[in-house]
Amino acid sequence: MAQRLLLVAHAPTAQTVAFTFGTAGEPHTEDVRRLNGRVASWFSGPEQACQATALRLGGEAEPIPELCECDFGSWTGRALADVALQDAPGLEAWLHDPRATPHGGESLAELTNRVGRVLDDHPWAEGRSVVVVDALVARALIVHALDANPEVIFHIDIGPLGRASLSRSQSSWRLARLETGAAVSRSDS
Repeated sequence: MAQRLLLVAHAPTAQTVAFTFGTAGEPHTEDVRRLNGRVASWFSGPEQACQATALRLGGEAEPIPELCECDFGSWTGRALADVALQDAPGLEAWLHDPRATPHGGESLAELTNRVGRVLDDHPWAEGRSVVVVDALVARALIVHALDANPEVIFHIDIGPLGRASLSRSQSSWRLARLETGAAVSRSDS
């Protein structure tokens, strides 16, 4: 039997709605519907938003610390608009180079490598596992699953409650489906 992962980006929070770097906060989970079907195991990033979203989806997730959100260094807690005004060259570099670290934190390439190790090395159960993470972490997991260059992270849109289905047989991961968000919150799949 193949291993299947359903990646779910956590529910929106006040911080994600305000486009704030890091610090996900408390999720708005009223629009989250329980998942149907059998789930072999539940995992999540360590953030409160990930844990609360998993509970609303119908499972108690085991947190995996290495699936935490990106370390945005000096940008953590700051709104995107504020960073754009005060560090336009840094933001421009970050948006176009996944190896850039103008904030002094973790680059997107480093994020992709960190979460990719979890994807490859974690002892996933046979059948479907649900993994609730930050949206940027979900994008990084998809990039790794596709064995793509880190620049691909800028070409994947997945927002709050977006979902991606990955499957692995033997050692290769495949992207089976990608749903970007919003309308997914009303879906039972």
